[in-house]
Amino acid sequence: MQFSMRQLLLSLTTILVSVAISYFIIEHRIKKIAMVDAVKLFNEYKMKADLEHDAKKVLNLIGGRVDSLEKEIKLVEISKDEAKGKELTQYYNFYRAKYEDEYKKSNQMINEEVWKRLNPLLEEYGKKHQYNLIMGANGMGSILYNDSYYDITKDIINYVNSKYEKGN
Repeated sequence: MQFSMRQLLLSLTTILVSVAISYFIIEHRIKKIAMVDAVKLFNEYKMKADLEHDAKKVLNLIGGRVDSLEKEIKLVEISKDEAKGKELTQYYNFYRAKYEDEYKKSNQMINEEVWKRLNPLLEEYGKKHQYNLIMGANGMGSILYNDSYYDITKDIINYVNSKYEKGN
């Protein structure tokens, strides 16, 4: 009887140790992952709005000149002054191209500046909250489905905006 009791205790101990080792291995193999809607993050980042506001001032100046030239051209067309119309059309084309160029440059600058600021903040957030992987959904099909369980977009937006407001 004692021999079988020893065997039973030894078997139970072996099973308990095996379960504990299995739990430890499984627990350490599970990676903490999350998903962020990159488009929403980008659009709701306060720095982007501030940069757009500044860029809009310049664009409004150039756009105002384009609009006034367009009105002048219409008035000249009525008066049928071809020389003046040609001159105004050249100015109009110049300012229209300048507006489009400034628009493209400002969008590119805003994209670069925002992501230059966001990337380190995302890395900081990931490390602080012990994520192994944070994926970005960009609306281009890189993530086809996401359970809301993994979506930390709101948390990230709050985090980066609070850092921005503090000057970081």
